[in-house]
Amino acid sequence: MSGRRRVVVTGFGAVNAAGSNVADFEQNLRKSASCLTRITAFDAEDFPVRVAGQVTDLRAADHVPRRFLAKTDRFTHLSFVSTDEALADAGLDLAGEDRSRVGVWFGNNTGGWDLCERGFLEYYRDGADVVNPWQATAWFLAAPQGFTTIRYGITGMSKSFSGDRTSGASAIYYGARSIGWGRTDVVLAGGCEAPVTPLSIACHGSNGELSTVADPETAYRPFDHSASGLVLGEGGVTLVLEEAERARARGAASRLDVLGGAHGTAPDRDARAFARVIERALDDAGCRITDIDLVLAEGVARRAGDRFELDALASVAGAHRVAVAAPKSIYGHLFGAGFGTDVLAGAVAVRESFVPPTVGFERGYLPGGLRVHRHATEQTIRTFLVVSHSRYGSCLAMIFRAPE
Repeated sequence: MSGRRRVVVTGFGAVNAAGSNVADFEQNLRKSASCLTRITAFDAEDFPVRVAGQVTDLRAADHVPRRFLAKTDRFTHLSFVSTDEALADAGLDLAGEDRSRVGVWFGNNTGGWDLCERGFLEYYRDGADVVNPWQATAWFLAAPQGFTTIRYGITGMSKSFSGDRTSGASAIYYGARSIGWGRTDVVLAGGCEAPVTPLSIACHGSNGELSTVADPETAYRPFDHSASGLVLGEGGVTLVLEEAERARARGAASRLDVLGGAHGTAPDRDARAFARVIERALDDAGCRITDIDLVLAEGVARRAGDRFELDALASVAGAHRVAVAAPKSIYGHLFGAGFGTDVLAGAVAVRESFVPPTVGFERGYLPGGLRVHRHATEQTIRTFLVVSHSRYGSCLAMIFRAPE
């Protein structure tokens, strides 16, 4: 981070199957039990995929201003919930801020399935006259970022990222960079996803990446020999990123220091190329691999994908024994919200001194000194690495540390 302004995380907000707020999420993270369930959002009994991470207690009208309700999809509603909580956690009142220096950087993979799918059915059954006039803007990938800027009157540099599993990672990485480079002073960074609809499950399931195991307890088992694919989850996550001196001046408590990161590509599952991205991230953060106490991993739960990730980590770690965790096994893979939720899990691990569990893991391929724990395991965590990789070669790594 030499030559750049320092960045800290001052607030978190989250909603997913493990909790409708950060406090509930923290409790479930320690329980080492799956929060995945059989799909109840629709009748999935005839679908090959029948398990998901669902947010079952969200009443949109309780969180979404009335003027936005008809204009927005469920994935935007989830981002509103997480953003409200993050701002409250950070003690940040945007009404008193120079909002031209505030940005919104969100990741999302596939847009608003719920409203879009209903629009298709309405058009097919009843014709164009009954389709929601906000259809085009409500489903759009940039809708959460756009509606958040409108809602809060934010006019600073803002971006949306759609990059498969690295969508949220890209948003947080480049959002932090925008502060480091002096383009913004505050960034609301994170992402959201709401893929639990019939069409979404059918589309995602067609590529063979989703687990077809019907038992929620064993459907998602990253790194295990019996891994059968990932389980989709819905959720939203928001991190409040701030320039460090500014945060200190307003009396904000730092939750984490953002040390650095890197973004690159690893085509054809080239583990060495992914390892180089991790090495660049360590160099950017001014760290060595021996400084890393914990790695929060992608955990795709497919043998080739898991091996690719573990080989890259082992190539960098060498003989260093480091804990690797995939807490997504608790609440599902959140795609756009996945990376930010991993950062939140890391922050909880730092504060509570434990390695988050990888639920369902029993035995698997663990090269070098890598360790995976099925249950939450007591350990002092000070510095952690979060990694993400997509199906199409994009790779990111970021390093975070306990606040000074």
